[in-house]
Amino acid sequence: MGVFGRILAALAALACLAAGPALAEGKRVALVLGIGAYRNAAPLANPTNDARAIADALNAAGFELIGGGPQVDLDRAGIEKAIRAFGTKLVGADVGLFFYAGHGIQVQGSNYLVPVTANVAREADVRYELVDVNLVIEEMTLADSRLNIVILDACRNNPFGGRGLRSAGSGLAQMQAPAGTIIAYATQPGAVAADGAGSNSPYTEVLSKAVLTPGGTVFDVFNDVGVAVKRNTAGVQQPWVSSSPIEGRFYFLGPTTITPPPAAADKEVVFWDSVKGSSNPRMFEAYLKQFPQGTFAALAETRLAELSAAPAPASAPRAEAPVPAPVQIAVAAPPAPPAPMVRLFDAAAIPYVSPKARETLGRFASLPSPKALAISPKGNYAYVSNTTQTRTAEDVRRSALQHCQLNAGSPCTLYAVDDAVLLDSPVAFAPMPVEIPGSGLFDPAKVPFVSDRTREVGMVKYRQNPGHKALALTPTGRWAAVWARKSIDDAREAVLERCEELSGKAECTIYAVNDAVVFDEER
Repeated sequence: MGVFGRILAALAALACLAAGPALAEGKRVALVLGIGAYRNAAPLANPTNDARAIADALNAAGFELIGGGPQVDLDRAGIEKAIRAFGTKLVGADVGLFFYAGHGIQVQGSNYLVPVTANVAREADVRYELVDVNLVIEEMTLADSRLNIVILDACRNNPFGGRGLRSAGSGLAQMQAPAGTIIAYATQPGAVAADGAGSNSPYTEVLSKAVLTPGGTVFDVFNDVGVAVKRNTAGVQQPWVSSSPIEGRFYFLGPTTITPPPAAADKEVVFWDSVKGSSNPRMFEAYLKQFPQGTFAALAETRLAELSAAPAPASAPRAEAPVPAPVQIAVAAPPAPPAPMVRLFDAAAIPYVSPKARETLGRFASLPSPKALAISPKGNYAYVSNTTQTRTAEDVRRSALQHCQLNAGSPCTLYAVDDAVLLDSPVAFAPMPVEIPGSGLFDPAKVPFVSDRTREVGMVKYRQNPGHKALALTPTGRWAAVWARKSIDDAREAVLERCEELSGKAECTIYAVNDAVVFDEER
């Protein structure tokens, strides 16, 4: 494109309206549940409609929905299965959102979702028939998503109040939001929300539209929804939000910026700035043609006169033909020695380990990269790979060495990284000691075995979470955390149970209690 073309393009760009949604980037995952066709309790007309409305809105806002859409009228096993799938899909996501519409009750200060087949006659039935909301929050926390949003349009009346479950409180109890979490209720804690006379509840009717309104942060959306619901219900229902501090701003749909067309004076300045340093008289002629009475017209005329009066540059003297340089014959350098061959991974060649271990390690070749295998002269080994799609090359090496060192009781070395063997022979063994902090104050950046992302998000959240808390982990990098417990003993018991549940009965050890590392004591 010539100079004139560039000038015209610049002016055309300035004269256009620039508009576009500034959507928050990153992976967004949502689980949307709606339960209404209760078999052993009073049915509700709107929750399935509410779930569909919210699912449609979130899909339009770029969320990936568990199950491909709203999950409706599930029993307890179905809800728990959906929550597990949600937690798995959340790993590596930036934003996780859980929405529930249906019956919800509080018992002994805890909030429960009511599955479609729930049949509660006494308080002891609660743990077997209902689903604790904390199960969802724990999955979200463990997934290391940067922002978690929990929306509960579930503050309807207690459907089992006439059967002996009179200990259930009215509405839902307020929960402490863990780090990086927003919990939104259809009405304030302890109050009852309406199912609605239309096809949606008063809360969902407003929320489903607010989510698709560009330009508002997540807090703007919930505030606007709260104001609208309070107004629409004549003050009877007042939505509520509980939140921990949230870093950055999240938009369901980003703000749209409209830039007005530039004024004529702005166009002239842009044009002048583009030509004022030129030595081509045609540039100034173009300016004077476009702006004959412009602010810089006198300067343009002066510059044009100077350039027109300047003598043409003298022609350069004719250069004599160069004398050809003497021909030199290059002597070829001796060929470089061939690069050493990279040994590819072969489980049968791994030293130190037993034949059975070599058979087990045959699967290492098929694992996703980055991956690393560490071994010890004592026959111990450990490997880590990027099965969760959140591991970096650095942290798979570190975690493999930490796991192996823990098993062996002494430093190990890296035998293979990805598909390349690093250890040429058993004689070349060089120990690679790594730190495994076992006492002192909790430091998110030093928690062993877990990925860098878990350190940056999950472990930071653990440090920020309130009340009595505990963190347990396995040498394979699985971990669990609980917080806001009644006592330290309660936290210790709960975190081990949770860790074993998540890791499939793998070896779980308590790593921290409150803000103290107790790993050495617990091993």
